[in-house]
Amino acid sequence: MVELIKVLATIVLFSNEKSRKTPFISGYRPLFNFPNAKTKISGSIKLMGTSSFSPGSKGDVEITFIKGMIDDNYFKSGIKFTFDEGRDTLGEGEIK
Repeated sequence: MVELIKVLATIVLFSNEKSRKTPFISGYRPLFNFPNAKTKISGSIKLMGTSSFSPGSKGDVEITFIKGMIDDNYFKSGIKFTFDEGRDTLGEGEIK
């Protein structure tokens, strides 16, 4: 059985020319970049207190990752990350 890691985080979805143009809903699965990690990791975002998340928004979310894809030390409070679709960084966040 696959083990999952769930974290609470505050994220910001950028609003610039290379950013996402439409809002996303719970279940959105971008790639996450953690400082010094050797690979990106996919995670599923669950929205809290809203039904969609628009460009320019900031808020708290729950993110679920598959355990073992990167070291568990990346999932501690205060760790910052970015997330993307392809080459364009769409937002940033910090684990609570």
